[in-house]
Amino acid sequence: MEEFKQSRFFNSKKVEFKADGITYYSGNFLNAKEIFIPFDEIIPDAITRETKTSKLYLWLTITFGLIFGLALLDIFKITFAIYMVVVFFVGLLFAFFLLLTIVSRKHMLYISTLNGYLIDFYDKNPGKEAIEKFLETLKTKTFTYLKEKYAIIDIDLPVEKQIENLNFLKERNVITEKEYEALKEKLKNINIDVKGFKY
Repeated sequence: MEEFKQSRFFNSKKVEFKADGITYYSGNFLNAKEIFIPFDEIIPDAITRETKTSKLYLWLTITFGLIFGLALLDIFKITFAIYMVVVFFVGLLFAFFLLLTIVSRKHMLYISTLNGYLIDFYDKNPGKEAIEKFLETLKTKTFTYLKEKYAIIDIDLPVEKQIENLNFLKERNVITEKEYEALKEKLKNINIDVKGFKY
């Protein structure tokens, strides 16, 4: 998978995988944004799911629902003709905003970055399998890049820096405890005469 696309009504989102990160696009008719996020910043395991409902539509639904209920109970004491018009139109508005509230509900998925930025996606869009495949691809590409960049045993790099890199990988769950110990052991036993040794 080299790119991932989503669309919902007039909104669209797209991710393009690059060698060292992703280009994230999100836009609609009114505005759009495109940013590059390096794999160093992405935390593919830090996923949050949320269901969002429009507060405006919800309050309008409640308001027209209450007016409709009061009209049915004939609280307003108005003539029958006006009563029928009020009940019809308020009932219509109540049904319209209720439907709009249900349809406009968004199931969102957020992926965190190290600097606190949230990359937002529509959850289960275009389907559950597609979003799971995308998340797995993102994790694989991120971890592969980080391993190739930081899981290096090199005579020319200071030992402290290399230990720091290994700790970084371990904290991000890129390498297991076993891999971490094996790399530390290689670092201890490195042959000083061998230049540019890589794991």
